[in-house]
Amino acid sequence: MHVYFPKNIFADLIKNVLPEKLSSRVIFQHSSLITSEILKEPNAIGLIPTLDLIRHNDLFVSKKFGISFEESLCNSYLYYSSERRNFEDLYIIGDISSNEAVGAKIILKELYGLDLKISLLTDFTKATGKNTLSVGDINFENDKYFNGISFAEEITEVLSLPYVNFVLASLSQKPIDNFHDSVGNIQMDIYNNVEKGQFGIDLSDNARQLFKENISSFICNLAEQDIDGINQLLRLPFFHEIISDIIDVKYV
Repeated sequence: MHVYFPKNIFADLIKNVLPEKLSSRVIFQHSSLITSEILKEPNAIGLIPTLDLIRHNDLFVSKKFGISFEESLCNSYLYYSSERRNFEDLYIIGDISSNEAVGAKIILKELYGLDLKISLLTDFTKATGKNTLSVGDINFENDKYFNGISFAEEITEVLSLPYVNFVLASLSQKPIDNFHDSVGNIQMDIYNNVEKGQFGIDLSDNARQLFKENISSFICNLAEQDIDGINQLLRLPFFHEIISDIIDVKYV
């Protein structure tokens, strides 16, 4: 059984506390490719971007495990070129997935009434003067996040619920059941590693402090409010007429 994780520090923190029989099977992949990987393997599981479910609602989804954010610490940050919120173009860079490509357009319309044109950007140095959504560990290089606004905070403002960035999914129920049985509650193990400075990647002193002060807002053992957050996030594409039906998630 392969276990596909996105390439980011939060997935690294999870892998580092998994039992050896699971951590040895983890394969890090670009977020946008994880769903296609698990569709090839009936026994594979993966942390997929939540909004991938609008195209793959046949997948089984864990109601116990994922990657959820509530506050300033998260995997994506918005960098506005000015304090004005009347722009027309948003550039996305980094480990982009459906959560950003679809979600950003919806969330910023909900918050500011913007009808955005979304474009991809491959080089952060070309982001100067542009309104940008940056995804992944690139935000923690040279303390870029310091000038950004947490995308999770923007989403939680719309939902009044946590932002579940990734859900654990599979083509069948059994691999998820096996994962649940093997993992249990690992939240405190992650928190303890962060407190001890074990991050998995090199971080500046400022970024280390950000993680230590805010790690409790990063959740992988999901609770009822996180499931409500998934359901509400998946309803937004329906309300904005991107999909024709409300998604009925097959929770395990």
